[in-house]
Amino acid sequence: MQGDVAVLDSTIRQLLRDHRKAKALTQATLAARLGLPQSFIAKIETGERRLTAAELITLCRHLGIDVQELVAQVVTQLEQRYAINKASNRSTLGPWEA
Repeated sequence: MQGDVAVLDSTIRQLLRDHRKAKALTQATLAARLGLPQSFIAKIETGERRLTAAELITLCRHLGIDVQELVAQVVTQLEQRYAINKASNRSTLGPWEA
């Protein structure tokens, strides 16, 4: 289960970083819009800090994405990863397994 959570966290972090970069925002710029220090964004993106649900919603708003859209992207990436692992007879996504 702990590995599953790590995969989920990593996927969310990567997607948030990708959305930030797609908007051409630096960590400092995004943090300033949130009224927080740059280290807040850095710690989230590196996995040093986890997001609360309220923080995730706020961050998504400032990145111009719907939380539902982000969740759909997470599910898609996990399904793709599972399909690759299944094809190579490796299983790492416990709750996402059929």
